[in-house]
Amino acid sequence: MITQPLAIVAVLFGIILVALKLVDRFKWAEKMSPVVLVLFLAAVASNTGIIPTDAPVYGSIAGLAVPFAVCLVLFKVNLADILGAGKAMAIAFGIAALGTVVGVVVASVVLDPWIQGILGENSWKIAGPYTGTYIGGSLNFFALWEGLELGDPDLFAAANAVDNITIFPLMATWLLLPSMFGDRFPVADRWSSPAPTKDLEEEKTPSFIPTQIATLSFAALLIMALSTWINTTLIAPHFPQVPTILIVTTLALVFGQFRFINELEGGWELGHLTFYLFFAAVGALINMYSAIILSPVLFVYVTIVMLAHFVVIYGGGRLLKMDVRLLTMASAAAKAGPAVVIALAQTNKGWKQFALPGVLVSLLGYALGNYVGFAVAYLMRAILQGVGTT
Repeated sequence: MITQPLAIVAVLFGIILVALKLVDRFKWAEKMSPVVLVLFLAAVASNTGIIPTDAPVYGSIAGLAVPFAVCLVLFKVNLADILGAGKAMAIAFGIAALGTVVGVVVASVVLDPWIQGILGENSWKIAGPYTGTYIGGSLNFFALWEGLELGDPDLFAAANAVDNITIFPLMATWLLLPSMFGDRFPVADRWSSPAPTKDLEEEKTPSFIPTQIATLSFAALLIMALSTWINTTLIAPHFPQVPTILIVTTLALVFGQFRFINELEGGWELGHLTFYLFFAAVGALINMYSAIILSPVLFVYVTIVMLAHFVVIYGGGRLLKMDVRLLTMASAAAKAGPAVVIALAQTNKGWKQFALPGVLVSLLGYALGNYVGFAVAYLMRAILQGVGTT
């Protein structure tokens, strides 16, 4: 097994290279997108013993790659591009969150006898992390697990693995459903969003001038360092749940409004590559054995949550005649956060105008996920204890 950190990083870049080559050469791979291929190949590499399923370098990559790539991509975003899309995206995100709550309630009630075999009378607590992770992403999953004092590191490993492994069906749905059934989602005039005044991806071939790449990288790293200092020194003592990525995104958006930053070339491409590295690290962390063998009931639980989430977001969105791309971005924002939202915008042509609204509502998910998670968990305690006493 390869355990040396630099060698692991080399393997991850090799996986990215293979995925990109497959996309360039085969139509089936192009339809799957590099993101799914990178996740799958990294998971195979770790679960077959080529690289470890858990290593400090993965956390380092995730901690650095996401804010760095978010900065590079958001430097190309002009806030004026999305002034007309805020209401529609906010409503779509609300529908996505409702779908999550419905799914968690159904799964908790249906599977409670089996979950009691794991958690006993605390079976209601599992509703918290899985609500939080489908509204604000993994950050809320970890916070709610700790806040509800679920404990049991073995169960945590299995629950986290189940949460991670669902990225495959999620990404498949987000990538394939709009292209396969998009023509069945007519868009009402009231949801029409204006074409962006400036596309995030320039039509011309970018010129990778070293000074421009250096400037972008310097600005991104400066924002990351400044955001960490602001959160640690000024915010965390009063509001410890505020994620640093929220500050990173805010500062990157501010920087992007300055023309001397916004017009620099190469940021989109460099950010794209950095996101692939992030997804490779996430894929390597997926422990298929823990997810499938150790806790099948959790896998069924999450499957119910996913199905309800998708039925509500796409079913409700179709009834309201909302753009399927908007609905997909809202769903991805709720579960996966800015990284996947931007990756979807990069992968699909014509989606760039939804990138920033998606990022903004995903940050809203960071803020609301813990509150909704606690509320749903205690709601399930009332429901399940009420059922048990009748």
